[in-house]
Amino acid sequence: MKKEQFVIQGMHCAACALTIERTLKEVSGVKNASVNLMSEKAMVEYEEPATPEILKNAVAGTGYKLMIQADNVSAKSVHGGHIAMETKPGSEAEHDHHKMLKESEIALLKKKFIIGAILSVLVMILSFPEFVPIVGKIIRTSPRFLLLFILTAPVLFWVGWQFWRGAWFGLKNFTANMDTLVAMGTGAAFFYSSSVVFLELAGRSGFEVYFDVAAVVTTLVILGKYLEAKAKGSASEAIKKLLKLQAKTAHIILASPAGGHEDGNEMEMPIEDVKVGDIILVKPGEKIPVDGVIIEGNSAIDESMVTGESMPVDKKVGDKVIGATINKTGAFKFKATKVGKETFLSQIIKMVEEAQASKAPIQKLADQITGYFVPVVLLISITSFIIWFIWGPAPSLGFALINAVAVLVIACPCALGLATPTAIMVGTGKAAEKGIIIRDAEALELAGKINVVVLDKTGTLTKGEPAVTDVIAFDPSINSG
Repeated sequence: MKKEQFVIQGMHCAACALTIERTLKEVSGVKNASVNLMSEKAMVEYEEPATPEILKNAVAGTGYKLMIQADNVSAKSVHGGHIAMETKPGSEAEHDHHKMLKESEIALLKKKFIIGAILSVLVMILSFPEFVPIVGKIIRTSPRFLLLFILTAPVLFWVGWQFWRGAWFGLKNFTANMDTLVAMGTGAAFFYSSSVVFLELAGRSGFEVYFDVAAVVTTLVILGKYLEAKAKGSASEAIKKLLKLQAKTAHIILASPAGGHEDGNEMEMPIEDVKVGDIILVKPGEKIPVDGVIIEGNSAIDESMVTGESMPVDKKVGDKVIGATINKTGAFKFKATKVGKETFLSQIIKMVEEAQASKAPIQKLADQITGYFVPVVLLISITSFIIWFIWGPAPSLGFALINAVAVLVIACPCALGLATPTAIMVGTGKAAEKGIIIRDAEALELAGKINVVVLDKTGTLTKGEPAVTDVIAFDPSINSG
């Protein structure tokens, strides 16, 4: 049984995450899957016949992209008689790559919002000539309607393209999501108004257009997506700070012609190239690159990042050392026993990532509600349209349309799906920065019910310097002062 974490690209709402989660669980060999909207990651437990490639293809069928670690395999330099080939999941380079992708997404959303806002302002000015009299004097109704159509089309189909794409894939998978609500709401206003334009050009006037609804709603939702993307990007900074604790390079002692390491040459190389069994030299003040066992020399090691103890720990031949801890005094050589994702620090980072991707019981309830939420909203919107069309004031069609669109757009369940994972991601990240590792979201939720805390570490919460706080006199006649 394997348990792996995959990055998911293209999610916009809680319904998107539920669709991907359901799709992954339907793959033969998958025992469990959990998709987190805020971290944009999927935690999957699987066995044969399931493979990362099969999972990737299954997710692609729903319109989203699952990134597999095999995409990051690279050949490294030759040393020790072989080529090191290694995937680097959870490495700083991988996080930088994901950050770059996120920054490009944020830049595109910002560009779309700015263009959408400019066009929407023009649409609003042309839509209400009674507030801008000069517009009504210069442009007659038919050309004005046609100009509104031309200005709104790029807002709807370029600025808001992701909603149409998401709605299409939702339709293909027989699901409804936030994209469905936005596309239906803005699309109804746009296509109704477009038909009015052609009727106006044909000489049949008397109908109102609602291009302003389509343009403004699309632009405002894109603004929300832009702010959401920025929040997601900043929430993962805690992992990046943990990764910065790693050493960047290691001093490898190459084997001498005689076969030993005593007289071997020293070579500095990236930490990604270190293999199990390599002999590494650590000088005073340097970070220990990977986990291992001392074979020569002794020193005092600052292990505060692991234990919380401020006093250095004396180490001698045969003692274990932990990667990312700091060598305080003497130089020593050690044999690497754990490298890459097997090191102690990598395991801590993995635990934090799994905690951020896990779901608290309250979030599972929110996801269940979201699953029924969108279909119910669609039903309410259709009902609203029918009622206002039959009993609403004239013009009943336009009045009914506006109310139906309002229900669709206002009811987007983004906050419902984002609130809990945002709190979990930020909470576990901040805790990790303070040296507190939270194993999963359920533990974080249960922590709110804690009323007794037992501590056994001297020097972690205490100073190690006793001080008199109270004097209790056994003889009442003695004044304690």
